[in-house]
Amino acid sequence: MNTNHLSVFKKVMNTGSISQVAKETYVSQPAISMMLKRLEQDAGVPLYTVVGRNITATDAGLTLMEYAESILSLEEQVYRAMEEFQQGSRGRIIVGTSQVLATYLLPRILLSFNKNHSNITVDLKIRPDQEIENLVRTGSVDIGITITPPEDHFSLRVRKISDDQLIGIQPSFPLNSKTILIPSDIPLSINGQMKDQTTRIFSTEALKQFIIEGVGYGVVLKSAVELEISCGKLKYWDGYESNSITTNVITRPAERLSKSVWFFLKHLVDI
Repeated sequence: MNTNHLSVFKKVMNTGSISQVAKETYVSQPAISMMLKRLEQDAGVPLYTVVGRNITATDAGLTLMEYAESILSLEEQVYRAMEEFQQGSRGRIIVGTSQVLATYLLPRILLSFNKNHSNITVDLKIRPDQEIENLVRTGSVDIGITITPPEDHFSLRVRKISDDQLIGIQPSFPLNSKTILIPSDIPLSINGQMKDQTTRIFSTEALKQFIIEGVGYGVVLKSAVELEISCGKLKYWDGYESNSITTNVITRPAERLSKSVWFFLKHLVDI
């Protein structure tokens, strides 16, 4: 049932005049008559009677009028809600990122974003870092945040949002060990040193605890251990030469991005 026809029917029944509604809506009388006939065809029963120049609703038409109030009110609510999404004041964003970035980078970003855009929901999809680019390309996520260098700079939009370092750590006390741990949430592809000498452990957070207890040496993102370094629980391991790491945000071409995504991208640049 066409809601435009329903709105015209409601106006005509309220005024009792097709000509008056034609003047108010700047639509010709024949066009309005055609809308009423099509609405009646959709309903399958007579909705109005015409006596002279007056038009009145039948019992079926009066019943339809009652429903029309709710239908047209709901339609207005839908348009208002969609307008909010268009303006970016409401929305839902799916961000794909790795466990390590979700743990050490995203909390402060999401906290500050939520203060300014509390009506936009940000959902996280946690996947291995090297899978994030493909998730963006296939549309499974709106935004990807990754430390793995993107393979395709041409079909996607890639922007650097922060710099970090891959560093060596050891416990605060002297250590006599050959064990070197690397967390599984950091891709091997970004670690150019000692690939054959390392043991993988399931997360950066677990690795820190192992190193604090003296199990061995570790290789982690500097941002993940700043607190432990500052309070003396860990210290830098000179046997590992630090590597610069870039964190990138990846999105699909600009014309496919919602206003909510644009707000989030602007926030990443501004922080």
